[in-house]
Parts: sequence; C-alpha cells; structure tokens
Amino acid sequence: MSGSRALSKIPTRNHTKRLVMVAIDKGGVGKSFFCVRLVEWLGMHGVNFSAFDPDYSNSTLTRFYPSAKFLDIRHSENLDQIVESFDSSDLIIVDGVGAHQSIFLDWMEETDLLNVKQQLGLSVTLVLIIESDKDTVHQAGEAAKRAGKLVDWLVVKNQKMSNTMRIYDNSQARQTLLANGAIEVEMPKLQPHLAEVLQGRSMTIDKALESPEVNLLDRQRLIDFSRNWFAQLDNAKKILLP
Repeated sequence: MSGSRALSKIPTRNHTKRLVMVAIDKGGVGKSFFCVRLVEWLGMHGVNFSAFDPDYSNSTLTRFYPSAKFLDIRHSENLDQIVESFDSSDLIIVDGVGAHQSIFLDWMEETDLLNVKQQLGLSVTLVLIIESDKDTVHQAGEAAKRAGKLVDWLVVKNQKMSNTMRIYDNSQARQTLLANGAIEVEMPKLQPHLAEVLQGRSMTIDKALESPEVNLLDRQRLIDFSRNWFAQLDNAKKILLP
C-alpha cells in the first residue's frame, strides 16, 4: 500500500487524533524508558491508545506493555500501519530505535503526512530525548530543521547522567526548537538498583508497587519518582493527548 493510499484511510474528523513518535537516533538515551513511563502516565489518566515497538533486537516496550505491536521499520511501507491504526484509536505511540530514527522522518516526507495532517484531523508530536552530550543535541537540531513548525515538539532532558544540560541549553538547536514552540520537560533519574528491579522483572512501576519483592522504602522512592515525572508530563499534556 502506498503512503498516499494509507493516508486516505483516515477520514476527516472534527476532533483531533495524535501521533507521538520518538525522533532521536542515538541508542541508550532512554527512548524506551520514556515510552514505558508515558504509557504509565496515560494509564493513570485512563487514556486509550495504541502503541508500536520498532526495535526488533531489543523490544523493551512490548516486554513492559504486551499489547504494543511490533513494527518492522526495515521496510518503510510497514509504517503505513501507524496511519491505519487511527481507524480504531485516537492516540498512537511509537517507541524509538537507535540508528534508524531518520526512517520515520523520511516516511513522513514520502507520504507528505505533515502537510496533509490538518485536513485529516491529525496532530503529530516528535519527542527528542536530550542528554548532556553533543550527539543528541545535534540530532535534535537536524530533526528541527526537517520538520520545523509542522509538528509539536517535546524535549525531554534525561537526567540519567547529569542534572545539567549546558550543551543543549546553549545550543542553536534549542533556540530553533523554542522558536517552534517546543515544550521542555525533565525526566528525573531513577536509582540504579530500582531500574535493575524493573528491567530484570520486566515490571512497570505500578506492578512494582504491588510486588512483595519491593520493600517499603523502595516503593516510596518509586512513588516519588512517578509523582515528579507525571507532573512534568502534565505540563505537556496538550501535545501528548488527542
């Protein structure tokens, strides 16, 4: 199915549908960590959505959220499934995969998605995970050049390695993103031993809070982490919800 035919499958609607997609190439920056936490936030708000996991080598999202569908992005026509899923859902979440993220931007240009999204009642949010390095900042700037004001931008400052983001804060990429209306949030660091518990048992935070294997103090740490992070997402809900 061609991109144009896939887009034609979305009927024009009075209400908005939203596609939230991670748009950063570098691996290990917390793309799946963000998506899993986003899924938890959506669950807390009772928001229905569909999710796709394109990482065939390390499918984190499908481990934590089994309802997510695997998406083989090695063949760009498979991305048409994202658009087709709007027949049954108003919100689509697409996890990221290192070194292949430009495929998503190529696909949106190939199908002219960003130029016809308004008539489709569709909004697009691109998520940029930023760390305290030049690579993520450079990639964020390149993405901003390609999509500009045609999308909503969510910049996630991942504090896993550092609480400061001086390279990003002083960059032209940030100026461009802010000029395009970007919303910035801070993703707090989760203590390493808690991250190991969640990863080792493929547990969401909600499940960990119910698990007898997690002691009372660690449960409180998870509650504090969630409270802080969810408050950040609440500030960005206008570009995360339909």
